[in-house]
Amino acid sequence: MSMTNEEKYLRERVGQKNHFRTPDGYFDQFATRMMAQLPEQQPVARTVSITVRRWLYAAACVAVLVVVGLSFLFQQQSPDETQQMAVSDSYIEEAADYAMLDNADIYQLLAEE
Repeated sequence: MSMTNEEKYLRERVGQKNHFRTPDGYFDQFATRMMAQLPEQQPVARTVSITVRRWLYAAACVAVLVVVGLSFLFQQQSPDETQQMAVSDSYIEEAADYAMLDNADIYQLLAEE
């Protein structure tokens, strides 16, 4: 067991003796004395009535329905966008026919990029 110089110095100055003392039997009844000194408090029970819970559940359901409805509403594409997509698809198909490309060639070109 090696000791550093500081530890050696402290042991020489102070020694091995423990200078902190407690009265005999101090910790024997410590827990009971501490508990006796604590004030007794009754826990406050917070209850929510059944009708309030029902209203909260109903409000949560309505909120979920509104969020789902709005997300569905905003995700639908307008007819113009759908028509533009159909036109662009037909253009790609015509270009592929003109270049005499089949699906395997298209996959190969995409894989090279």
